[in-house]
Amino acid sequence: MTIENREENKGLKFDQEGKQNWFAMPLELLEPLADVFNAGEKIYETFNCLLPFDDPSRRFYNVTMRHLRASQIDPLAIDMETGCYHLAQVAFNSLLRLHNCLREKEEEDSTPTNCPESTSSSYP
Repeated sequence: MTIENREENKGLKFDQEGKQNWFAMPLELLEPLADVFNAGEKIYETFNCLLPFDDPSRRFYNVTMRHLRASQIDPLAIDMETGCYHLAQVAFNSLLRLHNCLREKEEEDSTPTNCPESTSSSYP
C-alpha cells in the first residue's frame, strides 16, 4: 500500500489491539505515589521494592493497614518517617503486595511438578 492509496493519508501505527493503554491514567494522580517511591529509594536503594521479600502478602498487608489506620480520620495525614501522605503509602504497599503475589503465582505456574505427565487428561 502506498501513501497515496491510504485512507485519509494518515500514518499507520499498529498499537491498538492487545497492548496496554496508558492514556486514561492521569499522571497527576500518581505524584504522591512517586514521592513514596523516592522516599523508599533514599531509605533503601533504587528498585529495592522489586526484589523478592519473605512472606510479602502478610508483610505488605500489615504495613498497608497501619498506614490506612493512620489516615482514617485525616486523609491528608503525613507519615513522619518519609514525609509522604499515609494514603500514598497505602497505594504503594497495596501495589507491592499485588506485584509480589503475582510474581509468586507466576513462579508457581512455571515450576515443574513432581507429578508424572498424563497422556489422557480432562483438562485443556
